Amino acid sequence: MKWLVALVVVLNLLVAMYGALKQRPPMDIHAQEVSPGLVKLLPPNWKSDASAVQASAPAAAASAPAAGKTAASEAKGQAKPVAKNEASTPAAKTQDKPADRADKKAPEPSHGKAADKPAAAAPDKPAACYRWGALNDSLLARVKGGVPQLKLKSGQLQEDSQVENKGSGKFWVYYPPLATQSETKTLSAELKDKGFDNYIVSGDEFKGNLSLGLFGREEAAKTLAARLKAAGYDKAVIKSKSEPAKMSTLTFKDLDAAQAEHLKALQKRLTPGIALKGC
Repeated sequence: MKWLVALVVVLNLLVAMYGALKQRPPMDIHAQEVSPGLVKLLPPNWKSDASAVQASAPAAAASAPAAGKTAASEAKGQAKPVAKNEASTPAAKTQDKPADRADKKAPEPSHGKAADKPAAAAPDKPAACYRWGALNDSLLARVKGGVPQLKLKSGQLQEDSQVENKGSGKFWVYYPPLATQSETKTLSAELKDKGFDNYIVSGDEFKGNLSLGLFGREEAAKTLAARLKAAGYDKAVIKSKSEPAKMSTLTFKDLDAAQAEHLKALQKRLTPGIALKGC
């Protein structure tokens, strides 16, 4: 841009100098034929065109440098803003670069990986706990025979036992048999005659005994025994039909899914009438 301004200034100077130095060739008036009608008398102070041109040449030469200076100053004024603008453009470019780098470095979220992580970190299902019981001695032995299939670890199986009264909950009054069966029949007839209804037991472990009655309350059984004793029959016995029995409950703790399924299958096979209960 500076070279262009300098070239314009130089051209202006050359044009000015050319105009100042160039002179028109003098005209030879005598060589031309002039009509007498066209001849005019000139005033005493008249000057020719050549002298006027010579007088105006110094003025033009003087004005040319002034015009060159103004043109140069205008060119410099225009060159400075351009230079400033050119100087400001690198800064703008440098300011844009970090933003561009930040945009380039910002990673795009991968939806597939983010969706896979929660599924991988999903918590396991809580361990199962079941109680199996109450089991009498025979059922307990059967269940323990199938427990090894569960492959339990130490502390996963707990056994609790307690004594419970099993039976009808009634009280039976009976009279022991005599030495012979005929004597027992004679005793049965005597008791019937005195108002004590009875019969001879023909089965189970009490075969041959005289059954005198079955009562729901112990007081009623004791009253009958007292009446028999008052009538002279003091060997009457009161027996509770509720007998104590040992009942056990097995608790299975911290079972995984496979162990829980095997336990349910084992329960359905061994004790379908005794269901598992949650802990």
